[in-house]
Amino acid sequence: MKRLAKNFGKVFGAALLLLLASCSEKAPEASSEAPDISPSSAPGVAFTYYYDFLVPNGVVASVQEQHAAACEKLGPARCRIKGLRFNVGRGTDTSASLDLLLDRDLARSFGKDSVAGVVKSGGQLSSEEIVGEDLAPRLAQAARAAADAEARLKEIDARLAQPGLGDRERTALQEEASSLRKDRSGARADQGDAQVQLASTPMHFRYQGIAAIAISDNPLAGATEAMLSSGQAMIWTVLVGLGTALPWLALLIACLLVWRLPVMRRLVALIVGKSAKASAPDKPE
Repeated sequence: MKRLAKNFGKVFGAALLLLLASCSEKAPEASSEAPDISPSSAPGVAFTYYYDFLVPNGVVASVQEQHAAACEKLGPARCRIKGLRFNVGRGTDTSASLDLLLDRDLARSFGKDSVAGVVKSGGQLSSEEIVGEDLAPRLAQAARAAADAEARLKEIDARLAQPGLGDRERTALQEEASSLRKDRSGARADQGDAQVQLASTPMHFRYQGIAAIAISDNPLAGATEAMLSSGQAMIWTVLVGLGTALPWLALLIACLLVWRLPVMRRLVALIVGKSAKASAPDKPE
């Protein structure tokens, strides 16, 4: 029996050492490389970049500020901040977002540098999405519509310049020319909008704060984080419950204290006595 217990102790100790060794291994580092997509390989495609980061709660603000400062350093002609949000919820992790509008040729390198900065600050890239919209058909259609309208306007101008043109035909040609000018302006405006969209690249950063220990894939760190998160939730629930119940409890205690005052007792006795006299039957004379 003693030998069996001794062997079991050895096996259990060896298993525990293996578990601790695996927990002490360095967690794999998150990749800071963005997909290798060059704007020159898709000249008619407008891209939109989406980055989601897991960042230690204590550095969410500094990482967001770092990205905003990098945009401001490029100047408004090449990078503009469209929106910024920062939120620290009660009993929850910090969250933030940053929306930028970048020069098309700078977007890829800016995204890669931003991811590298997050990793350097102790965070990691949790997801990335690059969405493309092919604007080439829209640009071609707008250019073709503008060219067709321009060619027809030249024909109308040449016809209007001819002598002996009847009033009815002249009026019809002038009305057609007015409509064509509107179509040409609309086509050129659509073409300009598409070119602006093609030149500017939206980039959206979302930061999710989390305890630094949870960034690691270490099993022991994950268990510790789960314990801390559960304890935090328990404390938060208890505090909320106390905050809700304490005012009612204080009101009940105050009522009891008032009830025990001698003045209240005499007042109750007086009220009861008057009520008893009023309800008593009158004695016959």
